[in-house]
Amino acid sequence: MPIAYCLLPIAYCLLPIAYCLLPIAYCLLPIACCLLPPEADN
Repeated sequence: MPIAYCLLPIAYCLLPIAYCLLPIAYCLLPIACCLLPPEADN
């Protein structure tokens, strides 16, 4: 598939960005859970 060969470099480019944003997401997750109202659990 030519489309896959086109998207592969893009994936390799975005992968380091994902690894960079992952710790930030893990840091923001408890804050988001803290800010959520208790009614959102149901």
